[in-house]
Amino acid sequence: MPGKQENLTRKFIVNGYMPKIALSAVIGFFTGLVAVAFHVVLSVAEKLASLPWTGENALPWWSFSFVPVVGGLVVGLIVYVFAKAPETAGQGTDNMIRAFHNEGGIVRKRVAPVKFIASIITLATGGSAGYEGPISQIGSGIGSNFSRLFNMPKSMRGIFTLAGTAAGLGAIFKAPLAGAITSVEVLYREDFESNAFVTSIVSSVVAFTVYIAIVGAEPVIGGVPMIPFTSGVELLACALLGILCFPFSYLYVRCYSESETRFARWKAPNWIKPAVGGIFVGAVIWFFPEVAGGGFEYIGEVMRGLMPHTWAGVLLLVGIVVAKIVATAFTVGSGGSGGVFGPSLFIGGVLGAAFGGACELIFPGTMRVPEMFILVGMAAFFAGAAKAPIAGVVMVCEMTGSYTLLPGLLIAAVMHIAFSRPWSIYKSQVLNKFASPAHRGDVDQDVLRITTVGDVMEHCEIKVLRAEDSLIDVLKDIEVNYVYPVYDQGRYIGLLDMSVVKTAYISTPDLIQHLLISDCTVKAPMLTDSTDLHTALRIFVQSRISELCVKNADGEVIGTLSHDALFKAYDKIVKMK
Repeated sequence: MPGKQENLTRKFIVNGYMPKIALSAVIGFFTGLVAVAFHVVLSVAEKLASLPWTGENALPWWSFSFVPVVGGLVVGLIVYVFAKAPETAGQGTDNMIRAFHNEGGIVRKRVAPVKFIASIITLATGGSAGYEGPISQIGSGIGSNFSRLFNMPKSMRGIFTLAGTAAGLGAIFKAPLAGAITSVEVLYREDFESNAFVTSIVSSVVAFTVYIAIVGAEPVIGGVPMIPFTSGVELLACALLGILCFPFSYLYVRCYSESETRFARWKAPNWIKPAVGGIFVGAVIWFFPEVAGGGFEYIGEVMRGLMPHTWAGVLLLVGIVVAKIVATAFTVGSGGSGGVFGPSLFIGGVLGAAFGGACELIFPGTMRVPEMFILVGMAAFFAGAAKAPIAGVVMVCEMTGSYTLLPGLLIAAVMHIAFSRPWSIYKSQVLNKFASPAHRGDVDQDVLRITTVGDVMEHCEIKVLRAEDSLIDVLKDIEVNYVYPVYDQGRYIGLLDMSVVKTAYISTPDLIQHLLISDCTVKAPMLTDSTDLHTALRIFVQSRISELCVKNADGEVIGTLSHDALFKAYDKIVKMK
């Protein structure tokens, strides 16, 4: 049976283009259904959690600040005690990235259901987190399990893991193109996973279709007016907003990283840490109730006419931005289950509202529609914090159903990235494919094939020995720790084997007086300086010699290359990529 399964995999999946697309569609279909279930269950859970604060006998609003503590405790028990799935704690997108790079695209079967339940509880009880982290990790788990069902190779597992991620994002945010782009772009700071783009597109579109067929096609953030982009002044303002995002994204990344590090170092049971984080989240909600949960409803309210008209209003929005940063850091950093993508959109949107209000107060009437900066801020902030410029821009366009501000969104995103390159909200991101363990196999061969022996060899003068010379006479003029080529009547025949010389000297010291160089010569190939490292490595393996001589195109011996030097050079080249 395993043999038949392997043949089926190789024939229909690994070697077939259309079967890959078909499987991506299947992954998208199931992920879309899970996204629908997530949406429905979360809506029900949020209504149930808010019942004590609605109706005639409603509790005072400030008492809701105690709910995140209860939610954190329940999540901690589920994740660490009952399910024993610590990888479901924290942000799901970063865990997905780590699984792709370091774990061969393998996501345990229990991750999807545990992440589903834990994230629902975290979000319904007021935890400051996003929807994308849970659904991206759940989708990656679905894709991973399908690839393991067919016993696929490592490279294919990664591709279908990303297909599941794209499906989850495309469905939950009603953004099929952005879901696909995000899944392949968020893995790297300066690269993207081009091999997975087609499969991600298919799975994202299918999941989106399933989701809107049941939930509805209204944009996630509604009420966005058509705002045509026509002014150079507005373009300059968008660029300034992108720069303004820089200090806040730095604060966001540092707060989250510091919270995660301190909770990880704290010598306390892991299951209690989300509850402790919930205490701090509750304290923030006490003063800024807008930061509870995902927060997209508040963005919609600001978009529909709650832009600040006074400096007090601008400062209030800045305070909400800082509060959201702190609340998210404590929610996700302590082990609460959620994402950091959604909060970054909230932070950018509110920051854009504050910027738009300030522009209107300083230069009244200059900006036609100040609300435009809410969208610009959302795209710019996520693009810089996650190092995903295209994904951030397209995501905001699809979430709002408007592409009219595309030039402003792009320039703001680029400006933010230009000032925030050293850090990212996703710590498992790597620079590019050369730095990813997932591509070590294929990239290694490419690096070895494009680098020659002449690029990494040790250039030095080499004493050439003649086969007919007396060994005892030659030993007076050479070093025992170097290799020497041996020639017989002008023809290269090998290297002087110093191990044979040492053995002869120790076992029969009188015999060495009568030995010739040819008696202690071992057959060994001569490398050329134009030989690529991949070929040189094969020669080392076949000859079982640790160091070889190198000649140029004219046949002159110009240096040596050792087995260790080859690997040291390779490691240096990879690190420079």
